[in-house]
Amino acid sequence: MRRWLGLSAIATTSIVVLAFLVPLAALIRDLAADRALASAERDAQTVAQLASTLDDTPLAVRSLQVRLPADTSIQLGPGEVIGAPLPTGLDLSQAATLGEASRQPVDGGQAVVVPVLKDETSWVVVVSVPTAVLMENVVASWLVLAALGLALIAVAALVADRLGRSIVQPIQNLVAATERLGAGELDASVTPSGPAELVQVGAAFNHLSQRVAQLLAGERESIADLSHRLRTPLTALKLDVEALDPGVDVSRLQQDIDELERTVSHLINEARRPIREGAGAFTELTTVVAARAKYWGSLAEDQGRRWDLELPDDRCRVAGRDTDFVAAIDALIGNIFAHTPVGSPYSIKLAAEESRAVLAVTDQGPGLVDQGLLERGRSSAESTGLGIDIVRNTAAAASGSAEWISVPSGGTTVRISLPLI
Repeated sequence: MRRWLGLSAIATTSIVVLAFLVPLAALIRDLAADRALASAERDAQTVAQLASTLDDTPLAVRSLQVRLPADTSIQLGPGEVIGAPLPTGLDLSQAATLGEASRQPVDGGQAVVVPVLKDETSWVVVVSVPTAVLMENVVASWLVLAALGLALIAVAALVADRLGRSIVQPIQNLVAATERLGAGELDASVTPSGPAELVQVGAAFNHLSQRVAQLLAGERESIADLSHRLRTPLTALKLDVEALDPGVDVSRLQQDIDELERTVSHLINEARRPIREGAGAFTELTTVVAARAKYWGSLAEDQGRRWDLELPDDRCRVAGRDTDFVAAIDALIGNIFAHTPVGSPYSIKLAAEESRAVLAVTDQGPGLVDQGLLERGRSSAESTGLGIDIVRNTAAAASGSAEWISVPSGGTTVRISLPLI
């Protein structure tokens, strides 16, 4: 925009300068020519007056010839000329017959023709004015005008650049602050400057940034408060389990309660986590997949589900926080337990393919009968329908993708592809 404003100012100023300087240059040229021709006319009139006082004797003619200035000629008669040679292209008939003075263009410039007022003869005085004399100091004047025009254009460009900077700089600051706000810096703000309209925009942006920060802070606190309420029934359940008879094996139940407690704590921390926190974090996906597969494997064995786990020999490091991937994997495996018959087998396969990590979770259930179930909040069972959206958002946050593929023989494969780092 700054460059565009500068070019516009240069173009506009150039048009104005040309409209002013071109006629002025032509006027200077004409004035210089008129000045030279007027001087030549005075010389011609002086010579003509002198010649009119002399007779046409050879002695008088020789005396006159000696006194003639340079570039001055006198035609005494047809073919008889004294002084400088007559210029080519000159017509003396009008001056000789009618006695009228005139200016005539000739080769190499112009000529001033003045008749000599004598009764007996028809002498004609001719003063030649070369082009160099007609254009004397004109080129220098043109150069001065050109320098003046360029100076005016340069000043206009400089002023336009300063004005453009006063407009563009606040806009660039506003763009940078907007990018910071989009990256999660909720305290991003600008110092309003520039024209009144941009000052208003800057003030409105600061108000918007503060309002967004306030709303998000309120939302995080509300979610954290709601999540914290889960601790009360969780604590009561934990006490009830501890109060069971000593002979009852509650290790599995205690393990589930501990996992639930960790999940609730994670929800509270996640609700209070700033949006930009976690940028640049990475996760060792192989370790996370192995841990979650082992956790769900115990429940699968209790239900008589056969499950397989295949992990790569190399590590698979991907962008993102490990808690996000734990939630996504739990959502995938949890959906298998929630939406497939008891005893349906499943498999988990993690592989490194070129520069990407590919996680495939396949079940042998009834398959994805309704594509609408992939929408957020849709579920075929008594659940929130958010598991699929958690998986999809986690993959997208790591610059990856997630797709649900129905297996022709029955069942569903969820394929998550993530770039390795």
